[in-house]
Amino acid sequence: MGIWTRIRNALERRPSPLWLERAKIRWSRTAIASGRRAPHVTGSRRLFIDVSVIAKNDAGTGIQRVVRGIALREEQFRRAGWDVWFVCATRKRPYHRISWPHPAENDRTPIEGGQGDVFLGLDYALDTVRFQERQLRDLAKKGVLQWYLVHDLLPVQRPDWFPSSAGLRFHKWLRVLASVSDGYLCNSRQTETDVKRCLGDLFDVNDGYATHVLPMGTDIRNSLHTTGLPDDFEAWLQSLDAPLILTVGTIEPRKGHDDLLDAFSNLWARGYGAKLVLVGREGWNVEVLMARIHSHPELGRRLFHFSQASDEALILLYETCQGVIIPSLAEGYGLPLIEALGYRKPVLARDIEVFRVHEKSGVRYFPATASPQVLADNILTWMADVAAGFAEVTSADPVTWEDSVTALLEVLQSQASSVKPHPDT
Repeated sequence: MGIWTRIRNALERRPSPLWLERAKIRWSRTAIASGRRAPHVTGSRRLFIDVSVIAKNDAGTGIQRVVRGIALREEQFRRAGWDVWFVCATRKRPYHRISWPHPAENDRTPIEGGQGDVFLGLDYALDTVRFQERQLRDLAKKGVLQWYLVHDLLPVQRPDWFPSSAGLRFHKWLRVLASVSDGYLCNSRQTETDVKRCLGDLFDVNDGYATHVLPMGTDIRNSLHTTGLPDDFEAWLQSLDAPLILTVGTIEPRKGHDDLLDAFSNLWARGYGAKLVLVGREGWNVEVLMARIHSHPELGRRLFHFSQASDEALILLYETCQGVIIPSLAEGYGLPLIEALGYRKPVLARDIEVFRVHEKSGVRYFPATASPQVLADNILTWMADVAAGFAEVTSADPVTWEDSVTALLEVLQSQASSVKPHPDT
């Protein structure tokens, strides 16, 4: 590694002064506004969909299920008049067209665009947009509208839940978006509120952009789901002689797995026979929790963990389980909760604001600060109601990915008809 690379990497690991970040944003937005005053007309409207992360590594996370679910409705975009280009970038290579999801030789010529075109930041490309900020700013100057999908603001709201590097990368990503974005697609009203608050509080950006809440699809089968089952998986599901309770999500501090394991350990000590199945890869700052899971005396008997479950396996678990528990301490949306309702499965969730909107669908709640004993009691009461048929999903109108794209197209159609400059800030 050369000296300049080491210097660059060291600088990237340091936060910039807030006054400097705000100055960069003002300069960028002014430059874009000035450039957009000059007309720049192209032929058909192009939709540049960023798939930089998933094209390199599809880890099967909830975010990547969203990317697949929306991006793969390519024909739906085309019927609406959009010429879809899947694009990606790296540190050294600007955004260029690729053949995702099908492997092929790609044209690595940097993309060009103009008035009427849209860049859709669909993937969670924290580093990529920072590496290619200049290209994104140049595209914006030429009239390319830019919309970015935001799932939550937790890395800047609760940095203690994330590695220090993750919080810093997210902060810098958000600064770039504040510099070039025309709008933000949010997965919930909660996220929309948080976007506006963070842009204002952090960067003094209070206008010059739009927001829209985008409904998220729940149909895993229609998002190019991954396949493959562990050995004897279906036979194991059929042999279960006790209720199966499912929890889905990356194992990380904010997901509440510690509390859930404490509660089930309490229940098992009382002789409760239900099986707890955890589906999710290992995240960060959970070494102690993972050691606890792997050494738990009930592992393989009443406690199971699938760290690399395919979507095919997850579908079978949703179909087989008696209920789903969502113990997260905070979420921007909570895709597993929506997926569970889509399969019409009873849900017990932590009582946090973002989950309250689903109460009308029959979701039950346990206190946000419940002790293991209180959570265990809530699980017993809920499961008794499930067994008696008193905890049914009452109003779950599943959202398809086609529905998501229809809503997205309405936003794009209304915004891409004309290019308005950013206000000088």
